[in-house]
Amino acid sequence: MYSSLSKRSLFGFVLSCLLVLSLIPSTWAQYEAELTQYYLHQKNVNDIQFTEQTTSYLKGTWSYYDQELISQPNRKLPSKTTELPISFQELTGSNTGYGTFVGHFKIPDEFIGRRLAIHIPNQNCAYRVYLNGDFLVRLGDVADNAGAQQTENAPRIAYFVPDSPYFTLSIQASNFNNLRGGLESPMHIGIAKTINRHYQQLMMSIAMICGVVFGVGMFTTMFSMFRGSDERNSKSIFVFGIFILFLALHNLFTAPYAYTTFLDINWLWGIRLEYLFIYLAVMFFLSYMYLLNQYYLQRWIYTVSILVLTLNIVITLLSEQVVFEQLAFYSAFFSIVILLNFAYGFYLTLKTKQKYSKINLYAVVLLCISVIHDFLLTLHVIDSIHLSFISTSLYALLVMFRQSRNYAYQTYHTERLNNNLIELNDSLEQKVQQRTSQLHDLNEKLEYQIQIDALTGAYNRRALNQEIQQRFVETQQNSHATLVFAMMDVDYFKNYNDYYGHLKGDEVLQNLVKVIGAVLPHNAYLARYGGEEFAIVLYNVPLVIISQIMQTVLDAVRSARFEHHNRLDGKDYVTLSMGVSWMDRETSYANIHDLMKAADLKLYQAKEAGRDQMKIPNESYENE
Repeated sequence: MYSSLSKRSLFGFVLSCLLVLSLIPSTWAQYEAELTQYYLHQKNVNDIQFTEQTTSYLKGTWSYYDQELISQPNRKLPSKTTELPISFQELTGSNTGYGTFVGHFKIPDEFIGRRLAIHIPNQNCAYRVYLNGDFLVRLGDVADNAGAQQTENAPRIAYFVPDSPYFTLSIQASNFNNLRGGLESPMHIGIAKTINRHYQQLMMSIAMICGVVFGVGMFTTMFSMFRGSDERNSKSIFVFGIFILFLALHNLFTAPYAYTTFLDINWLWGIRLEYLFIYLAVMFFLSYMYLLNQYYLQRWIYTVSILVLTLNIVITLLSEQVVFEQLAFYSAFFSIVILLNFAYGFYLTLKTKQKYSKINLYAVVLLCISVIHDFLLTLHVIDSIHLSFISTSLYALLVMFRQSRNYAYQTYHTERLNNNLIELNDSLEQKVQQRTSQLHDLNEKLEYQIQIDALTGAYNRRALNQEIQQRFVETQQNSHATLVFAMMDVDYFKNYNDYYGHLKGDEVLQNLVKVIGAVLPHNAYLARYGGEEFAIVLYNVPLVIISQIMQTVLDAVRSARFEHHNRLDGKDYVTLSMGVSWMDRETSYANIHDLMKAADLKLYQAKEAGRDQMKIPNESYENE
């Protein structure tokens, strides 16, 4: 009886499990059908198209709930239909306020389950983004009053993995601090790696341009300062160099706010620095034009301009954002007077055929057009890109080219005329010695720099060749010396770059050097052989502990657990393969190439044996 009861219980349990499993697919199908049916009944579902290598604007039809902060659409609340980008002024007639933008979207089916990203440029408001009711990303603190709101200036990238082609975005936005408010900058959506690549390219290009311009400014300033001339033209070049410095700094603190990638500054001070740098840049530019030729800028206009700029600097430092932004807006109209003075000054210089009058005219006209263009762009009157920084940088390079040529000619003639006097200078020998000493120090620094791999910080191939050549000769001359050479290769590194990108691959190589260097003996010589290959040189280290040292290196890399999901062997972290060779009194090689070839052969054997291991010449040492 007990056996019969057990059989019946077991049969009932199995039948119940089958029944539950049979119901699960239908439940999923019902859920998917309901989800699809929900979006099919929506009036405005925006179809977004993008590819693996391209992104798409996140534009289309949105619903706007004025003075409502919600995370999901609500049919009970009143809303209006709109399109992004748009300002609060266009929506409600006021730049201040708060509300929620809700949009429904459909993406290609091929990207379901893929990691996507939304790039949100800086917006003139605080915002919170929700995806299907779940929090995604924010900028500042959204609130329904000025006291509770916190504003920031920075771009954001939101990541998500869709489980359906349909999704709903809800963006809560509020503005009580900026002169303009709303979602006025278009957003982009695409594959996460594509969005990240575009963002990194943008920030790297800005940093590179700013670095070049800043370097030009530093060179100009230092050159003029060390030249030590009291001439009016020399002073103008010095002032122009300072103008270039502030121009480069301003570009870091203006949209898309590249400084946010490496500085953590309060949002208000970020805005203040943006305005301060542009005020200082304009101040020194006007000073440069005044010193260059007083026809370009009359004394009273120059004085009034400096006073206006000084007032703006003080107000920017002491007041709130709304106050100094309004003052900046109204102060900008005085530029009309400056432009008229420029026009009259260029007319006089052209009439009198003064030197460089035409080239200065073309350059300043280009600058003025760029400034007017960017002013209209700031007011969202036109849709374009900022040009003032580009045109000003070109003008700076043009001025530098002109001044460099002039100084070169002057220096050439001066040297010819004063050659005899220089030869009679009693301090010539001392100066030569000083210059020689400085050159020697610079050469030492340069010699060290050329030995270091720029990416990883390890020694480079050139330095490795010098080191192993020296140690090879010393080992041959000393019968008690030992020389160990190890070759290392990052396993499946090409697959890593294909999967994560070259920038991430470079980061892994840098981290590997840190991990390996931390566990090697202090006298070990670590170098990048090339690509993902590294080499270790150990001199006068007992051979019995070589296996332990190298195993420690492999274990340290494994322990670091650098993610690698694109391997072919089932492992999910970065590993190394290693081949070792050595020479001592019992084992010798005819030349360095044979020693290195032996290590490379062992490395090949390690790869053939399955990677993530090492091969040494004598297994007895490994066993010991």
